[in-house]
Amino acid sequence: MKLTLLALGSTGDVRPYIILAAELQRRGHEITLAAFSRFESNARQAGIPFFPLSGDAESFIASVMAPNTNAITFLPKIRKNLKSYGSLLIQDIVSSCSQADAMVCNYFGTVYYSVAELLDIPCVQTHFFPMDPTGDTPISSVRHQHLSPSVNKASYRAGYLLIGLLESSFLTEWRKNNGLNIRHPHSLPDYHIGNHRIQEIYAISPSVFPRPPEWDSMIHMSGFWFDEYPAPWNPPSDLLEFLSGGKPPLYFGFGSMNGGNMEGFFDTILRVLRKSGQRAVICNGWSEQREKSDDRVFFADYIPHDWLFSKVSAVVHHGGAGTTSAGLRFGKPSLIIPFAGDQSFWASLVEKSGCGPKPVFRSRLTEANLQDALQALTANPEYDNNANKISALLAKEHGTSTAADLIEKAVREW
Repeated sequence: MKLTLLALGSTGDVRPYIILAAELQRRGHEITLAAFSRFESNARQAGIPFFPLSGDAESFIASVMAPNTNAITFLPKIRKNLKSYGSLLIQDIVSSCSQADAMVCNYFGTVYYSVAELLDIPCVQTHFFPMDPTGDTPISSVRHQHLSPSVNKASYRAGYLLIGLLESSFLTEWRKNNGLNIRHPHSLPDYHIGNHRIQEIYAISPSVFPRPPEWDSMIHMSGFWFDEYPAPWNPPSDLLEFLSGGKPPLYFGFGSMNGGNMEGFFDTILRVLRKSGQRAVICNGWSEQREKSDDRVFFADYIPHDWLFSKVSAVVHHGGAGTTSAGLRFGKPSLIIPFAGDQSFWASLVEKSGCGPKPVFRSRLTEANLQDALQALTANPEYDNNANKISALLAKEHGTSTAADLIEKAVREW
């Protein structure tokens, strides 16, 4: 079976799809991964054929994940970013799927569904955060996650109406030009393509986020997509020397986040670390911050979580789905500093699970509240205990394999 996997977004969107693609390849399927061109080398290194999509990953993420972004400003920023290349992007998506028997996609409104309708191929939707209405939590872009069930459900209606209005500005004309009926904005998810109901797969563990009772039988929870066959990684000698030079350090990493004053952000972190005497490994990610390592702080552009997290005492990060799940997998307490998007959801989940202190939002970060949060993170043994309990539950799950099973079944039953 020929499958195109479409992952529009940051490393946190693309990395799980590389893991899923490898699993589907092992089963004999022909896979193409479509994503921003920045990720071509990542796909090629994993042996995954790649199709580059128009657009710039760095500017896209910087615009929609800036620290002051909220549920109101999020969509206009996407609209502005897509204005210059939206039509090219849709055409690229069509081209990437033109020879496919089916498509698997992350969330990008109903754009992917429109392409599947045009090409008359099955579509499987995946999510890394809640996008189906539930009273348990609001739509993920809402910053304040501690709301009433009725307000939580209402947030999805508002969110989908806004998404529909955004789409109408660039998708309606495209559908007309391709002989498709207009998809009008809905206040609820519209997972229908003709007579078909798209099946959804949540790459979230029910051990961490119990399945909401409102979700129907076409919504599945596979568990997190961990790489159970990680490629060997040879650490540099100076990293090994640093790790063996004292107590297990903290980990700081903020993935694809590169919006706002990142230099000032890292300066705040370094000042707090110097005052506290804590050791730390800091991964630069997409930021342009570059510092020299010393006996207290080790800087790196990239270190695989699979290799590093068993060797640190706790993790401090932005709250991306991948980093959050990796921290839980290895039983590490987490302090989350959310920037925007779904990161508030993951921050709230870690706090509710008793695996870390209250999050400190990036836009409100100061030396004082970061110092207090790090003190709480490292001084409370219950965070370690709870994280280890969740780690034991996650060890029994095989989310990537389960997701591949669900995809094969969904395509057969289309």
